[in-house]
Amino acid sequence: MVSRRVYRRRRRKTRKRRWPLILLVLVLLTALGLGASVAFGFNPFLESQLRAQFGDAFFSDFGVRVENKGEDFDSIRAAYEPAFEELENKSLERLENLYQSAMAEYYDQEEKGTVDRFVLTNKYIQAGRMLESRVDEVFYELLSEMEAELIKGGHSLEILQEIEATYKQAKEEKKRQLLQKLRQEIGE
Repeated sequence: MVSRRVYRRRRRKTRKRRWPLILLVLVLLTALGLGASVAFGFNPFLESQLRAQFGDAFFSDFGVRVENKGEDFDSIRAAYEPAFEELENKSLERLENLYQSAMAEYYDQEEKGTVDRFVLTNKYIQAGRMLESRVDEVFYELLSEMEAELIKGGHSLEILQEIEATYKQAKEEKKRQLLQKLRQEIGE
């Protein structure tokens, strides 16, 4: 029979051996998590680099406000229309800034002979996704506010589907145009 003292020593040794294994598993899980996030298009390190390059406000502050909401359908629509237009204008302006920055960085690297298209493409695709994500968030917040106003006034909600469909269609069209412009610029 094993004495209590021997049992305690064995138990302490196994505890000591577990820590390196647990640390190794944690490090591997963290590395896999980061690797998977990079492989699936999201890189937290790149996000912080982009926020430093363009500023936090570039990806977050759209300053879209709705004022003078009325009770009737036309005044509600008229109150939200400028907000949607302002969001569109600001997002297109920022998208153009991203495009110009990407092209400037590409030509700078090309001049130096250090162009890495994969890295550059990933960087600006992530920047575009970050911008799109925030624009979507602001758009749907505005749409929800408008919906609440329409419900409060007892009005039809059909216009919301029309606005959303127009938004999605415009977004896809802008992506297509941007890719076409990029191909013409670079020549691929």
